[in-house]
Amino acid sequence: MNIALVTGAYKGLGFEWCRQLGRRGYKVILTARDFEKARKAAEVLNQEDLVVYPKQLEVTDESALQELANWGQEMFSRIDLIVNNAGINPKDYSDKNQMAKAFYLDQLDAEEMLKVIHVNSLSPLLVVKHFRSLLKKSQNPKVINISSWLSSVSLLRFGGHYGYVGSKNLLNILNKSMALELQKDGIISVNVNPGWVKTDMGGQKAQFSSDEAVQNILSNVVDKIHLGDSGAFMNFDGILHPW
Repeated sequence: MNIALVTGAYKGLGFEWCRQLGRRGYKVILTARDFEKARKAAEVLNQEDLVVYPKQLEVTDESALQELANWGQEMFSRIDLIVNNAGINPKDYSDKNQMAKAFYLDQLDAEEMLKVIHVNSLSPLLVVKHFRSLLKKSQNPKVINISSWLSSVSLLRFGGHYGYVGSKNLLNILNKSMALELQKDGIISVNVNPGWVKTDMGGQKAQFSSDEAVQNILSNVVDKIHLGDSGAFMNFDGILHPW
């Protein structure tokens, strides 16, 4: 039975990742910053006869990451798939003054920008840093980092939105570099644009439901990628996305 770790997974796209991986026979580690939210989400999935373990995790906290990796080592001795789904988008902040500090040029604040970069750009690498030894023990280790079409320099057609656009673009190049380092371990790591998804972030007018979005990525990316794809920025349909 394969083992998967999904970050930011108590709702939306992350929750659906846990459900569909569970249906595929994975044992799934479902993480959230709030343990009670993780526990309730896992309870729903366990009632569907899936094997889901709720864990509290702040992805920017390296001591918490190492603690979870130690637990994973004791429980399973390996990890087969990591889905780095956790992320923040300043446009969704309830505090619009805080939002403006990572959104508009006139209000731009370096500290607020760095908070977004820490979560969206650096944390996926930190997760892999602490779980690398467990990934190396898998026969087919894979890392899926959830990016966005907004990270594409060539496709961007509007200004502002600096925190989210910049952090996802940075994630693309950082993963490229990480993937080249991980190739010698046989670990595949790709970034994926899931498309416009009906979540709290995407809204209800979006193209795909969470169910459809995860199915797309599982069928077109997870099931098909090989070591030569590592470092790629891919679309939900498995085609390379413009940088």
